[in-house]
Amino acid sequence: MARQVLVDEELSQMSTEEDLEKVEEKAAWRERYIVPLVFVGFIIIRALDRIFLYRVQKSMADYTAILMSIYWPPMVQVMCFFVSLGYVFNKRRSDKSFGLSWFSPFSERASTQGAVPQKWIAQFALYDQINAIVSAPPSPFIPLVLQTPLNNLVVLFTALIAYFYLKTRFKMVHYAGICIILCSCLVGVLVELQGPAPIICKGLHEAEAALANPATAATVSQETRWLVANATDDCTTGLPPYKDADGKIIYISFGTLATMYCLYIFAIVPSAFSNCYKQKKLKQVNLDVMWSFFWSGMWQVIWGFLLYPLSWVPWPTPTGYNSAGPSTLGQDLRDSWTCFMGRNPKPSVTTCDAEPAWMWFMMYLLFNVFFNLFFLWLIKRLSGSILCGNLCGIFSQFELFAGKSAAKLTFEQWMALVLSSIAMWVYNIEEEVDVNGNSVYGEKEKGDHRYDTFGVMGVDPDEDEYASDDEPTAQDHTNF
Repeated sequence: MARQVLVDEELSQMSTEEDLEKVEEKAAWRERYIVPLVFVGFIIIRALDRIFLYRVQKSMADYTAILMSIYWPPMVQVMCFFVSLGYVFNKRRSDKSFGLSWFSPFSERASTQGAVPQKWIAQFALYDQINAIVSAPPSPFIPLVLQTPLNNLVVLFTALIAYFYLKTRFKMVHYAGICIILCSCLVGVLVELQGPAPIICKGLHEAEAALANPATAATVSQETRWLVANATDDCTTGLPPYKDADGKIIYISFGTLATMYCLYIFAIVPSAFSNCYKQKKLKQVNLDVMWSFFWSGMWQVIWGFLLYPLSWVPWPTPTGYNSAGPSTLGQDLRDSWTCFMGRNPKPSVTTCDAEPAWMWFMMYLLFNVFFNLFFLWLIKRLSGSILCGNLCGIFSQFELFAGKSAAKLTFEQWMALVLSSIAMWVYNIEEEVDVNGNSVYGEKEKGDHRYDTFGVMGVDPDEDEYASDDEPTAQDHTNF
């Protein structure tokens, strides 16, 4: 009898181990195939997200700071709430303990470790909002096709920050990928920086001025007039010219354009730190992606209002300089709403009636919610150094997506996108690792405690309950 009991126990243990292996194999298979699918979806959604926002920013070129600080955060959060509500109802179908308490800032379902400090989520949103409001003024100045390789510079900044902050270590393919990104940025503007000979452009401009006289224009053929007009538009030196929402080329000085490019690149730095910080916290306690997404949006609404005074900096605008200030707040808000609805609020603003910004902004919101959700999901399983695809630049050629400011890609812009795609391929050949050579990809059920600083929740300097050989505790003791 005792022998039979032992046999039954052994069989039961074998069955349990086999079931566990099957579960682990199934989870590994699911992870192997879901990550690529989510990544492809992320690239497509990101492309449409960027192009619709760019279209809105072209129409609201004089009000981009208000758009990204006052309109954007609360409107995105409304969409986020409904997505989160659907998530909770779906969870409740299999677990009746799920309810509206999930929305609590102190929800025990925030992570596998329970409730998490709200200061973590506040910092998620802070860095993202700084990026949004600082990148808003220069965005209309930079062709969308060049924003793609410039945005990929986030990998350079993220890698630099991750090296010191997360103790991440990189291999030669990662450095090669970063170098190719830098090359793609240079290639995209190289032809314009070289430019045609000044005497050619001067001659074309004088010919265009002469043909503006009806008497002179009558002496030449229509084909010649068309050739001069188109050649004059293409005769640019310095940086790619600025096109307004109607597709018209507006002269902007080289100094102003260069300032906008530098400002756009500077705005990428807080985004890079945001990626590293999210990677640490999402992995550290296996933070729930949907919950952190919801509360990050709530904090971003607050930061949007608090950081609004940044819109009073006298940034260059397509029509001059930003003259907004505390004394013009009420009028600026009214004018921005008029522009948002598709009407020019005053004679000096001529882009708002090109198309209804609100319609394309609604399209943007839909894609933006899922882009951010997919992005957090990927950061949790991979790292903050995620390269975006180049569909955005390709879509920018078509009026269906980009509106009247759409323009066919030049050869050098195609090459910039090709190099950016090669960079994405090269960078992802090998995984990033920590100081001990362990991959930073994937997630752990009880949290990845190599990122612990001052304990699991960043409070107790001696607490490291879940530390193990394969999860080395970081030596960094900076409390963020």
